[in-house]
Amino acid sequence: MTDLRFLNDEKLMDLLFTEGDGLERGVVDEFVRRGGMVARLGKLVSDPYSWNESLPAWWAVVHAVYILGAAGSAAAALPLLRSLRYAEACENDWVTEDLPSIFGKVGLPAAEGLRRIACDETSGWYARGLALEGLAAVTLTEPDTAESTFRLARDILRDVKEELMLRQLAGHVLLDFQRTECRDDLLAFGSEERGLSGDDPARKTGFTDTDVRREFELKRMSLERYTRDWLEFYEPSAIENRRKRWEQERLAQADTPEHAPAFELCPFAPDRKRKKCCLGKAGVA
Repeated sequence: MTDLRFLNDEKLMDLLFTEGDGLERGVVDEFVRRGGMVARLGKLVSDPYSWNESLPAWWAVVHAVYILGAAGSAAAALPLLRSLRYAEACENDWVTEDLPSIFGKVGLPAAEGLRRIACDETSGWYARGLALEGLAAVTLTEPDTAESTFRLARDILRDVKEELMLRQLAGHVLLDFQRTECRDDLLAFGSEERGLSGDDPARKTGFTDTDVRREFELKRMSLERYTRDWLEFYEPSAIENRRKRWEQERLAQADTPEHAPAFELCPFAPDRKRKKCCLGKAGVA
C-alpha cells in the first residue's frame, strides 16, 4: 500500500469505501495520528444513507465507528451516540457488538447521552439495552458512575411495564458485574422467567433463579463484552478468516435463486424477512 502519510484527507477517507472488510490496520492508525479527522468521520456515521450503502462501501460506517472509538476523544461521543441509533435500526451487528467496549473507551463524555437513550421509553428495547451496556462499560474507567448506572439497571429489571427483553438485558448487566446488592431482585426475576418458560417450553429464557445462584457462587465477573478489543478486526488473521468465510458462503449460495425483496421471507432463513436476515450483510451476493 502507498505510504499513507502522503495521502491527503480526502484520499484517506476514500479507502473506507473501497477496501471493504480488508482495510489494513495502518489506515486506522493514520486516521488516529492525524487527530483532526473526527469531524469527517462523524459526518459519515451521522448520515443515515451511509448505513445502507452497497458493498464495499457498506463497510465505511463500520470502519468510521471503530476509528472514532480508537480516537476515544470527547468529540467522538456524539457521533458514536448517533451510530448507536443507526446501527440498531439497520441491524448492523458488527457495530452493535462492539459499541459497549467502544463507549467504555470514550468514557465520561458519552455517559449523559447514553443515560438519555437508556431512559427513553420511546426508543426500542435494543437501543436502550446497548446504551445501558455502554454505561456499564464506562464504570470500569469511571467508578464514580457505577452507583447511578447499576441503580438504573436495577430499576429496569424491577419494572414489569418494561419490555421483557430489556429487563433480561438489564439483569445480565447486573450479573456480569456481580452486583450483589441486586441478588434478591435477580432471583425474583429468574424465578419469574422459570415460571414463564414452564408455561411455554418454546420460549427463550434470559436466565433463571438457578442461573443467578450459580453465577454468584462463581464470584466471577464476565466483562468480555465491555472490554473487547474491536481493533482486532484489522488483524491479518481476522481479515483472512473473513475472506475464507465469504468465499464459503458464496459457493454455498451459488445455485440459490436471487434473494427475495426486503419485505419477503428470506430463502436462507424462511422464518425471517430479508430485512431482518441477510439484507446488507457482507458475504451475501
